[in-house]
Amino acid sequence: MTSEDSVGAPPDDLRIRVREGKDKTVVTVHLEHDAAHCFERFCQVDEVPTWLWVVSGAVVHKRDLLGRALEVDFMGHLQRASVGYALSYRYDDGKMEVTWSNRKSTGAVKDMSGSAHFIPEQDGGCTLRYTLHSELSGSLPDWDDRLYSARPAEAVVLDFCEWLDRGEAEDSADLFPPDDTQEL
Repeated sequence: MTSEDSVGAPPDDLRIRVREGKDKTVVTVHLEHDAAHCFERFCQVDEVPTWLWVVSGAVVHKRDLLGRALEVDFMGHLQRASVGYALSYRYDDGKMEVTWSNRKSTGAVKDMSGSAHFIPEQDGGCTLRYTLHSELSGSLPDWDDRLYSARPAEAVVLDFCEWLDRGEAEDSADLFPPDDTQEL
């Protein structure tokens, strides 16, 4: 059984569609950025702790020939606890899609798998189709973020979009530095 609903839009008016199925959640959002750029940024797995609030650390153990992470250990924030999990990544440059799955089984994280697919649109932007299945052991507390605990796939997409926009704002600030000249 699948349900669809819209979420209250963040300040930048993102339109997010969430489809919750029995074993996974699919979040779709239109981004105003180029698909290749978004894919490249999402593939910077080392940066996940800087934009995904519930992740406090990432250690990359193996990289591909392009320097992208293939095997990563993460540390996540739970309420009154932390949880470690290990993921393996695969990249499909032609489809602009990255997939991940458990690298090794831990007692705390039963399953963590998903994908992020960036689909070019005619307006120069793209559609992000983010799929997530995550299952923690029943004995663990919730994630240390209410939205992430209730709707993890949606929280990841919102955090990624905010980080992407923040990066774009920083890039444009570099292009147009403040004028330090003073009139005499």
